[in-house]
Amino acid sequence: MKKLQSILQIIRNLLLYEWTDKRVIMGFLAGMAVPLYWLKNFLDYAAGTGEPVNILEAFVVVEHEYKSVMFLVLGWFLMVSDAPFINGNTYYSLCRTGKRSWNMTMVLYLLVQGAIYTAGVALPMVIMSLPCGFAGKMWSDPVYLLSQDYTMSQSAKYGISFLQRDMMRSMNMLEAFLATALCFFLYVVLMGLILYTGNLLLGGIWGIVAAFIVHAGGFGLRFLGFGRLALAEYACPGNFAEAGGMHLTGPVAVMALLAAALVVIQCYLIDKVDFKEQVHVQE
Repeated sequence: MKKLQSILQIIRNLLLYEWTDKRVIMGFLAGMAVPLYWLKNFLDYAAGTGEPVNILEAFVVVEHEYKSVMFLVLGWFLMVSDAPFINGNTYYSLCRTGKRSWNMTMVLYLLVQGAIYTAGVALPMVIMSLPCGFAGKMWSDPVYLLSQDYTMSQSAKYGISFLQRDMMRSMNMLEAFLATALCFFLYVVLMGLILYTGNLLLGGIWGIVAAFIVHAGGFGLRFLGFGRLALAEYACPGNFAEAGGMHLTGPVAVMALLAAALVVIQCYLIDKVDFKEQVHVQE
């Protein structure tokens, strides 16, 4: 019980410490600002139809715009770029909890920050949809029409697309919103764990380099026709919807297993990390 209290206290103190850093605040604000381009396009499209939209649809539509995913994560990279979050209290925390418990504390911290970032991306779009939207579980007519825009005429006119008809058949609006938030959350946490693991074990900027290569490389794989090999595809649950139904367990399981594998690697190699040197460098 005392160790759990120590872990929760470390997470609380680290959150308070990190959120006084301009880097974290700028990253969070970037996560809120980046989707506004696609949000405006979607709301312009909805206004053009003259029909209301569900206030939850904006986040789902924008997050499934494949170009937006590439930029939505950049604010997250800025927020966690300081991994493994070494500061003046780190050595004291290590003495209280031990290396492996401290590592799990940092993993839990990434989960908390990932949830905050996901909320920061999604909730502003919900709020900005209020004047022209309605609440509920139903999909709106404008989004239904957008899902059938196979000629991409509306995409060319408004700069937004949503060819996820199978997802709409398999899920109501609330389910789609929650599934999208879950997959986006898992994806940013996975990118954060890649960054954290690289910086922790290799030092320097190797973590951010590795995470960016994995993230940006996914779009190259999609361009080459190997979309299912791109982790960015797993951030959008609609990519796993078919006429036969929704296969949400696929992307969730893949990202969860990869995240678990990274944690296992951290726990196995954490004893080899020289924290005295890293604390000294930070100071």
